[in-house]
Amino acid sequence: MSIREKRRGSVALGAFLELKFPPDNELLGKMILEKSIGMIAGPRGGGKSWNAMIFAYAVAAGKTLLPWGVGRSTAVTYLDGEMRATGVQERFRLLHTKDPFPSSRARAETNFHIVSRDYIGDPIGSLDTEEGQAKIDSLIRPATKLLIVDNLSAWTSGGREDSNAWAVIKNWLIKKRLLGIAVLLIHHAGKNGQQRGSSVHEDLLDYSILLSSLPSRSGRDETRFSVYHSKLRDYIPELRPMYECSISSDGEGFDFEFYLAGSNQSPQEIQMIELAEANMSMTAIAKQLGFSTAKVSRFFKKYRELQKLAPEASNTSSEADDE
Repeated sequence: MSIREKRRGSVALGAFLELKFPPDNELLGKMILEKSIGMIAGPRGGGKSWNAMIFAYAVAAGKTLLPWGVGRSTAVTYLDGEMRATGVQERFRLLHTKDPFPSSRARAETNFHIVSRDYIGDPIGSLDTEEGQAKIDSLIRPATKLLIVDNLSAWTSGGREDSNAWAVIKNWLIKKRLLGIAVLLIHHAGKNGQQRGSSVHEDLLDYSILLSSLPSRSGRDETRFSVYHSKLRDYIPELRPMYECSISSDGEGFDFEFYLAGSNQSPQEIQMIELAEANMSMTAIAKQLGFSTAKVSRFFKKYRELQKLAPEASNTSSEADDE
């Protein structure tokens, strides 16, 4: 039985089990799927926007972002209602400059769309009113598959977070789901460290990510925070552990890494080691993971010095430093 035939009312179990649903289209690994609704919550200045921007770039450019997976390379619209346009531009410039590959840079430049309230120079509207929703919808690119709302308080009238205001937003989110659009909401955490406002926010979500600030390491210009997936509707075991994120500038440029909490190595670094131990060259490792060979070379140089990399993997060190 085809699901193309629109049905009204209930469906008997036998008929429902015969339906042929298309597989879920992955936008970023198994967590961000078409039609999914998610939330990142955390304290002010705790890395929420950075985390969302990194997700958005990976999806638009088709980049691998571990531990989540591979971005699809599709249209993303980022709604920024809080920052100065210059600040938004600088952050995306840093992310874009970090990408060493012309092909994924070109995909990002085509697929990534930004709605900046400051740039437009108009309040635009609020998500907790139908009139405001219509104004916001008119600015969203029709091809958008991932919509990021940064942040929920900035895009609601007076920052209301009660159940009545959420009911209007919930209807808007459901409409987006029916159109095949995934939505990621950015939200502030309350004094208890959990997402602020009514607990009914969680009901509709397919996934929820809670960030907590961590102290920066001495001698580094760094933003650090923990990443905990407090809700995952689907079984994704690799996202169950706690992770930490470091966003830093070491004088050589902007960088970010996600680490398993308590570990000195990120999932990307662990995968680089595994590929090297399988006798894969630096150039091949870089291409598979979407890194520059310079980054791979720097990692193995540091790793050999600190961890004494096994001899069978050390033959990768003779590869060129840049692609």
